[in-house]
Amino acid sequence: MMKHYWNILIAFLLLTSSLSGQTALERFQAANLSYEEKNFEEAIEQYNQLLQEGYISDDLHYNLGNAYFRTNEIAPAILHYEKALKVNPSNEDAAHNLKYANSRTIDKIETPPELFFYRWWKAITHSFSLASWTSFIILFILFGIGGLAIYFFFKDSKIRKLSFYSGIVAFALAIISWMISESHFQSLNKEEFAIIMSPTVDISSSPSEGSSRLFVLHEGSKVSIRDKSGEWYEIRLPNGNGGWIKASELEVI
Repeated sequence: MMKHYWNILIAFLLLTSSLSGQTALERFQAANLSYEEKNFEEAIEQYNQLLQEGYISDDLHYNLGNAYFRTNEIAPAILHYEKALKVNPSNEDAAHNLKYANSRTIDKIETPPELFFYRWWKAITHSFSLASWTSFIILFILFGIGGLAIYFFFKDSKIRKLSFYSGIVAFALAIISWMISESHFQSLNKEEFAIIMSPTVDISSSPSEGSSRLFVLHEGSKVSIRDKSGEWYEIRLPNGNGGWIKASELEVI
């Protein structure tokens, strides 16, 4: 359950927190120790504290999901497995545990497979972190500038030609990296899906009290967000059914 332990240690190594003079790494280690000692409620509190302070990691969400699952809180477990996969779609452990957690929910809603192009693009955008893509942009721009500098200051025609085209390619790669990093950033901040958190929820025909009930959903169900009106979200299921739900009844992934 804690296979990603060392990855998150590296990710947190340089992050520090002023709380009690402890580093984020030390506090993450303390949360892991609480989990290993089966103090799951304490681990949940410690993991959530790190998230509230802005530390984001698929491993942190994954471990928090495991802690919620151990306390039989299926909806929060599903939420954090989904968040782990939103940060890193290649997290196989989170995908495996999510599948198992979903088997514990009441509503069995079939999700159609994603289009090949969408899966391919998502795999590319999440193959590196947002910081890595930003580094690639800077690196390719520097290569591009270097190539054009050689073109203008060298007299050898072959070197000039090679450096010119190398510079153009480097600038093109910088633009592609920028597009990918922008897509990655948007996917991390987009409110596209949510998890039902309340045990039983009435899906209404309109965003108002007293509107007619269309159907019922239960905790742990995943829905797509289509619109928002005040304290209401318009949601839709993979089978096409949709309606309105209070924002307090769900958590956005």
